[in-house]
Amino acid sequence: MKKFFRLFLILFFFFPLTKVLAQEEVSYKGVVQESKEVPCSDVLADGYNCFEYVVFISDLDLTEKSIPMLAETDTPKFKEGDKVYITSVSDEFGNEVWSITGYNRNFSILILVGIFALLSVIIGGKQGVGSLISFVLTILILYIWAIPKFIEGKSIMIIGIMTVGVMLFVMIYLSHGFNRKSTIGAISTSIGVIIVGIFAKIFMNLINIDGSGSEEAFLLFSQTDGGINLSEIYFISILISAVGVLDDVVMSQISSVQEIFKVDNQLSTSKLYLKSMNIGKDHISSMINTLFVAYAGSSLALVMLLTYSSGGIGNIIKTDIIAEEIVRIVVPSLGILLIVPIATFLAAKIIPLISKRERTSL
Repeated sequence: MKKFFRLFLILFFFFPLTKVLAQEEVSYKGVVQESKEVPCSDVLADGYNCFEYVVFISDLDLTEKSIPMLAETDTPKFKEGDKVYITSVSDEFGNEVWSITGYNRNFSILILVGIFALLSVIIGGKQGVGSLISFVLTILILYIWAIPKFIEGKSIMIIGIMTVGVMLFVMIYLSHGFNRKSTIGAISTSIGVIIVGIFAKIFMNLINIDGSGSEEAFLLFSQTDGGINLSEIYFISILISAVGVLDDVVMSQISSVQEIFKVDNQLSTSKLYLKSMNIGKDHISSMINTLFVAYAGSSLALVMLLTYSSGGIGNIIKTDIIAEEIVRIVVPSLGILLIVPIATFLAAKIIPLISKRERTSL
């Protein structure tokens, strides 16, 4: 089973990865040599600040001047010596112009990821290594395989559900090992994802959500000439986000059942279930709080903007984007509420049975 699983992963990722690596680079690394304040375009009224940057592109051994770029303050965003990415584009007359697309953060991000990986291995040990591998494979599944197929026009529902399924098993088995706990976790998480999917469909129809509330969704729809079904993308995004939270809660709960049973293997299924559910209630409350606080922190600027422009916190609930995020938070929370007792019952029923069979065989 393990050998088959590894072979599947190799075949699954090799061909898409070679295609991505073969894509042509469109941006160049450069270093800002000079910045100069210039007039903004005629479209922008007075009060805006624009800057022009002179950038040395080492790969081309050229020095190019960027188009005027809007700055949030009266000082240039990019300073002399900053490492940036600069891209060649064509203006409305077909002339080549250069635009800075952002900072070159590769080295800094590499340090951050390296610290994270090192601590994961030191503190997590074997499980930490497995989690890192599953993390990398999950990124490859989503960004190298699924998203390009969505853009190509392949069935979002089929590819999306396949992606969620593969992510689920990769995350659980590589992070927690090939054992009975992982198998119970995979079954329970699969049930949880189905529950989340059912609730997502019900409330998307009930609240009239089509996934087009955010600006990025609108841009995606317009740039693909309407070729992307935003409602299906939104639905799959809920399932993907649910996999992570459900995996966390489910595996913690199964571990609780297993450890309680090790301490007292004479407990009946009902008593083992009740004792484990006392821990499960803490998992439920903390995870639901985590879902809300994580969203509140990541979208604080957006909520402030909507509150400022709409005249009050009560009015922002009327906006499509907030309605979408409410569903995105509450639906996985419903899944958590229901999957904790289900996973606990399955673990309380299966773990003693397997342990009894193992003792009998010995």
